[in-house]
Amino acid sequence: MGAESVSLFENEREANLTSTLEMVESALIELGHVALDARMLGGDAECSWRIEKGSATVDVQIHRSEPLWVLRVSAIVMTADGSKDPASLHRHLLTLNSKLSGAAFAVDGDRVLLVAERSTVDLDQSEAKAMIDRVQNVADDHDDKLVERFGGTLGAA
Repeated sequence: MGAESVSLFENEREANLTSTLEMVESALIELGHVALDARMLGGDAECSWRIEKGSATVDVQIHRSEPLWVLRVSAIVMTADGSKDPASLHRHLLTLNSKLSGAAFAVDGDRVLLVAERSTVDLDQSEAKAMIDRVQNVADDHDDKLVERFGGTLGAA
């Protein structure tokens, strides 16, 4: 029974991955992107795509997680150059987070990211599309404003 349970679990995991991959690619197409052109090879993710919206570059990734997978949508909004007080930038990002739903600003070193992440368990097409759309729009809406106010460069330096 042990080997059979593992086999059934692996089948469920693979079915979930296939379903999520199809949902993401359909969502990308609905949002006006060419899914096959956006697909990236290699990296840490099982599947990943890179899309652009205005001045924002957005990564969509499916990562292995227990029990199944995680859909992560992220954008490097800006790279700080240290010309302005980092505490002011961080305080501003926290204030912006209080007004966001379904995504959040984060800091990784000198990079400011916008991130949305969700388990793929019970994920549906409308949720996948909404996650991608939210991140691409919020990132594009805020990247220029943040660079103008706090210095730095758009996206990854």
